[in-house]
Amino acid sequence: MEAEANDLVFYLIFLLIVFFISVGYFFVYSGLFATIEIRAQRPPFTNLRIAYKFARGPYKNAGHLFTEAHSLIPDLKTIGIYYDDPQQVNPSELRYCVGVILSEGESEPDNAHLSTFLEHGFKELVLPAVDHAVLTTFPFNNTVSIFIGVARVYPKLAEYIKESNLCAHPMIEIYENDKIVFMSPLSRQDEFYVEETLEAELANSTVDVSENQDSELAQEPSHHQYDHTEDEQEEIEKSEINGVEDSDSGSSFEELNHS
Repeated sequence: MEAEANDLVFYLIFLLIVFFISVGYFFVYSGLFATIEIRAQRPPFTNLRIAYKFARGPYKNAGHLFTEAHSLIPDLKTIGIYYDDPQQVNPSELRYCVGVILSEGESEPDNAHLSTFLEHGFKELVLPAVDHAVLTTFPFNNTVSIFIGVARVYPKLAEYIKESNLCAHPMIEIYENDKIVFMSPLSRQDEFYVEETLEAELANSTVDVSENQDSELAQEPSHHQYDHTEDEQEEIEKSEINGVEDSDSGSSFEELNHS
């Protein structure tokens, strides 16, 4: 009986060892210890024609758009563009777009692919070719690679950009068959902002101007506050006729009421 109990303990320990080795291998395979080399150079592609959907909110909610885009045409590379720094902007106000790469360089997109995405509410945009961008790649072996990549790459990207005193934005993720390209352009950055981001900025600026105008109007006294009553006007006219100088002639309406 004691021997059977010992065999059972040994078997359980063996299973635990196998389990932890398997989990460890899985995370290593997913990129837990992958080398991350940040560099500023020409991206490995030129202009990109994409189909995208714009959204606002926490970046963690972008997953359903990736799933939707990938499910429509699984063979196409997916792309995500993130416009705001989550350390500086409220999560509900974060702006991003997600979609697929329809074609690269001078090649034209497949009309059937383009029609499919347009029918499902996606929009079309051409991202320009840039000579310089901050970029790196990360292994894309499974879904866990995405979470590990995001957690490991972005702090290093931010550190590199800060130490090099660069102006790099927005942040772009391109998912290929076996790797994720993390990139932030150093030129022509405005052309990476979809029209929805510009409309949002215009709306915000309009609201700010309106609020400022309302504030100014609230602070501006009404004209009727400075209108004299008929009796007061008559007294003033009499004083002027009699040549009487009123030392309080510059006083306010409230002061006149108390004379």
